[in-house]
Amino acid sequence: MTKINKAASSKILLAIFGLTIFSFIISSFIRKTEKNEITKTYIHNSFPVFKSDASFFIVNDSVAVINYKNYALYEFEDIFNIQNDSAIINEKVINKYFLLKEKESYGYYYDSLNAKTGKRIRMDSILSKKAYYKQTFYFPSLMQFISSKKDQNGYKLIEKYKCKTKVDLTYPDTIIVYFSNKMKNTSFTLSKDLDSIKKMKVVKMRAIFNSQFIKGNPNKFPQYEYKFELKQDSISNLKKYQDFIEKKISR
Repeated sequence: MTKINKAASSKILLAIFGLTIFSFIISSFIRKTEKNEITKTYIHNSFPVFKSDASFFIVNDSVAVINYKNYALYEFEDIFNIQNDSAIINEKVINKYFLLKEKESYGYYYDSLNAKTGKRIRMDSILSKKAYYKQTFYFPSLMQFISSKKDQNGYKLIEKYKCKTKVDLTYPDTIIVYFSNKMKNTSFTLSKDLDSIKKMKVVKMRAIFNSQFIKGNPNKFPQYEYKFELKQDSISNLKKYQDFIEKKISR
C-alpha cells in the first residue's frame, strides 16, 4: 500500500512539474507574441477656438503611435496650405516621425519613412509639443468623485468628477472619464494616475467648462469642452512601419 502511495505521489509531482513547465512556455510565447505584435493607435483631440465675440469653432487634431517590440514610432502630420490672394487652392500633408526606445530619454526625429538619418531629440521636448505628453485634465487633489457606471456603451467603466477647487479658468468644472480593458499596450496615456489606479486604460476623457464670464470680455462664454480619445487603427498597412523600425534598430 505504501509503495502504491509513493508511486502515486511521484506521478502527481511529475504532473505538477510538467504543468508548471508547460505554463511557463505558454506564457513566454504569449509575451514574445505580444512584444512582436505591431499596433497603431491614434489620440484624437477636439478643442474650441474662440472668436472675439466669445463664439467658437471646434478644431480637431490627431497623432498616431506605432508600437512594435520595445519601440514606439510617433507619426505627426504637418499640414501646408497653398493659397492665392483669395482662397486656399491646395492642401498638402507631410508626415514626420519620432522613434523612441522603451525607457529611453532620447529618440530620433525623421522627415519621412525614407529618411536615412534622423536628428537626436529629447523625448519630452518633442512629445509635449506634438503628442500631448503629460497633459491631463485630471488633478487628484482638486477633483471630487461624483458617480460611476459599469459596462455602458462599450466602455468597462465611466466615471464623473467635478473640480472642487478651480485654481484658474484652465481647470474644468467637470470631467468624464471612460475606461476600457483594451489598448493597454499603447504608449499613449490620457492619465497615468487613473490607468494605474483602475488597472484599465483611460480611452476617452471629456473636460467640460461651464458657461461663464471671463474678465475683459463683455460677452458670456458658452459651455465648451476639450475631448481626448484613443482609437485603434485597424485599416492601415503596418508593414511599412515595421520595415522602417527594423531598418533603424538593426544599425
